Amino acid sequence: MSTEEGRLISVKVALRCRPLIPKELAEGCKRCLSFVPGEPQVILGQDKPFTYDYVFDPSAEQEEVFNTSIAPLIRGIFSGYNATVLAYGQTGSGKTYSMGGVYTADQENDPTVGAIPRVIMMLFHEIEQKVEWQFILKVSYLEVSFYLEPKDANSEPQICLFRFFVSFFLKFKQDCN
Repeated sequence: MSTEEGRLISVKVALRCRPLIPKELAEGCKRCLSFVPGEPQVILGQDKPFTYDYVFDPSAEQEEVFNTSIAPLIRGIFSGYNATVLAYGQTGSGKTYSMGGVYTADQENDPTVGAIPRVIMMLFHEIEQKVEWQFILKVSYLEVSFYLEPKDANSEPQICLFRFFVSFFLKFKQDCN
């Protein structure tokens, strides 16, 4: 957690903008966001700025996103803080890629590995370092999709509002012996 003007800030918001996919490029889609260099800010269209705690442009790698916005949360867990990472956005906005990536066990060091496998690797690495501690780790994973109903019979369902929630419950105590 950080402080801002003497207040404790317990929620951080990161924006990750994925690159346009080939289908979008073929259809002539254009990026509607511009990025303010050196600032955690995007501009929608020509004149609508939005500021976040972290902004990752389409060139950002999974490792940069993880190390900047998620790894500090995992380190905080071992100091007694709770942490939640929530991916939110429309269908096709990149939640699955950011959270899971294309992951199999033999891709442990692959740069496309997403947040969830990286969190698991970091948790177990940290647990291995704390030999005098006792741990109980419980993990739950929930994927929920909500779709807006079509406005008329000719329309398709619209937006996926919420997708991933992963909860890691880590209980620990330091051995006093």
